[in-house]
Amino acid sequence: MAQVRVFNLGYDPETGIGELLHTTTVRHAFGMIRREVADPVELTMLGDRIVPTALELTRELSGAWVEGAGQRSVGFSYRAVHERDHWTCAYCGRSVSKTPSCEGLLATVDHILPSSRGGASSWTNLVSACKECNNRKADRTPEEAGMLLRAEPYDPAHSFRVAGYAQGLPLLIRGGA
Repeated sequence: MAQVRVFNLGYDPETGIGELLHTTTVRHAFGMIRREVADPVELTMLGDRIVPTALELTRELSGAWVEGAGQRSVGFSYRAVHERDHWTCAYCGRSVSKTPSCEGLLATVDHILPSSRGGASSWTNLVSACKECNNRKADRTPEEAGMLLRAEPYDPAHSFRVAGYAQGLPLLIRGGA
């Protein structure tokens, strides 16, 4: 099936100048048009129907399009926390699973600052943890429990990974000196 190019707001179809964000399927492109997320800027005949070959977003996406760098590109969920942490316990480094070979390796999500003490369920306060480490830490901070975090949690919508390390996205200043 044909691929449709998706450009950021500001694409000029006459010159072909614009920021290419990604490609998608024709079916998804029609969904984007129906939801008014994008407008078709180039059309072609595919069989007996007219389909888009290029779309332009209706609003500008700022920031780099790297591993979910758009403000709303990464949906927050406990599963997404496990994906961000590569299904690895943030304390002991062992692999965790939804269906582990032993109960201690069951995938859980730990609040670094416990929710009972006002810790939020956010990207920067949650880490993937095995059930054993999560139970050992209990209702304490890692420092109080004598446990070290192997990596700092980060918000994937505002960062990207370089050689395994999370980096902040550079802020783009428009129209300034």
